[in-house]
Amino acid sequence: MSSVVVVGSGAAGLAAALAAHEAGADVTILEEGTTIGGTTALSSGVVWLPNSHVSAAAGSGDSPALARAYLSGLDTGDVDTSVLDRYLAEAPRVALWLEEVTALRWAAVPVPDCYCDVVGANRSGGRSLEPRPLSLPASSRARVRAPLPWRPPATLTELLTGDLTPELLERRRRTAVLTSGQALVTALLDAAVRAGVVVRTSARATRLTDTGLEVDGQPLDGRVVLASGGFERDPALRAAHLGATVRGLIGAPGTRGDGLRMALSAGAALKNTSQAWWCPTLHIPGDTINGEPLYRMLLTERGRPGSLMVDSLGRRFTNEAQSYHEVGRALHASGREPAWLVFDTAYRRRYRVGPVQPSDPDPDWLVCGHTPAQLAGLIGVPDDALAETITRFNRGAQRGLDEDFNRGASAYDQAMGDPHTPHPTLGPLNEPPFYALHVHLGLGGTNGGPHTDADGRILRDDGSAIPGLYGAGNAVASPFGTAYPGTGATLGPALVLGAQAGKAAAGD
Repeated sequence: MSSVVVVGSGAAGLAAALAAHEAGADVTILEEGTTIGGTTALSSGVVWLPNSHVSAAAGSGDSPALARAYLSGLDTGDVDTSVLDRYLAEAPRVALWLEEVTALRWAAVPVPDCYCDVVGANRSGGRSLEPRPLSLPASSRARVRAPLPWRPPATLTELLTGDLTPELLERRRRTAVLTSGQALVTALLDAAVRAGVVVRTSARATRLTDTGLEVDGQPLDGRVVLASGGFERDPALRAAHLGATVRGLIGAPGTRGDGLRMALSAGAALKNTSQAWWCPTLHIPGDTINGEPLYRMLLTERGRPGSLMVDSLGRRFTNEAQSYHEVGRALHASGREPAWLVFDTAYRRRYRVGPVQPSDPDPDWLVCGHTPAQLAGLIGVPDDALAETITRFNRGAQRGLDEDFNRGASAYDQAMGDPHTPHPTLGPLNEPPFYALHVHLGLGGTNGGPHTDADGRILRDDGSAIPGLYGAGNAVASPFGTAYPGTGATLGPALVLGAQAGKAAAGD
């Protein structure tokens, strides 16, 4: 029997372990933290899996040809088409397989693809899936990283639609019903443990050997699957590869580039390491994870009527309602931090802002000014520029138009807005006082790393595979290059290509 060692216990690592075990290998998962799941456990758990049985049952009209056309339209020359083709071929199978071997049951998320104007895009939703709420044994739940304290036990669909009640949330807490990344990780872990996979925590691997790797100085033989996440928590690697000062880290503390360093030591070729899953974030004083600062992704707040974002010059710089990745890329490209989410009292009275409910008192970190000019002075932007920006935005919003960035024109934008208003994402800022929320450039993970083939084998510069070394998830280069095609575009490939890597490691 072959032995496979998986480094990392997020979606990619757990999928790799399940596939390797199914292919006949003796499997060990190594997790450097004390709990399982990494950044996946902190996430929404949404996966982008085109042409799945779930979307077929819903009559979405998806097909491999449409998905391929869509991804081809996003390719800027940084994509390995063989890996992309394998992903598209295997995504439907993996979606179904995970329902067969775990407690997971998928539900379609009513969010279109991010680039609705590209040929092949799904404009009605169905390619993004999320775990249905589920119950699992306490023994498995106890081993998974706890959810972020501010994340309710709700699905992304429920958060977007507002289809939640305090009674439902309390019932789920009381009965330990899992949602989001908690449901995804716990279901995968439970299946892996029941299958006989060995799961070791507090076990950090940092050095490869000729026959496997070292774990805390002790040898462990086997073919190695690197699924340890990206390198965003390592300042030196961030500086060397991303070339940007990034404060807004939203992932787990263990993403320190261990996989990248081990792959480089073995002669791996790198691909797209200057790229990341960029996003806008906010920071609430006191938010930490394992003693390190933790930021929250700014998701629904920026796409709702009565708000806009400005840079340090008081000017808008992007379509605020588009995908978080594109908003983050625009913030990164502008180089004009700090940025601010600006909104009026009507917005404040209607919508939650970070952890603050409409009925809550204003917190100290939320800046408030009686006029746009006073607000501009408080946040340090030119008052004439901010006033002009708001006036121009209001003029278009009253007509349902954004002449500068076309906000609200796409189905994706509208899905991220408020369907209960005259326009889902456009509305004027008229009612004083006015508010500003500090927005930081952030990232949900790096998306470049070792170049792999379609089976997850890590390659050298000459295209040959490094014997016994595989990778998946954010530990390697994304199959999408620099693109973020749809909600769940990180975890979808983690599951699909993690399974391919595990299968290949067991069978090679």
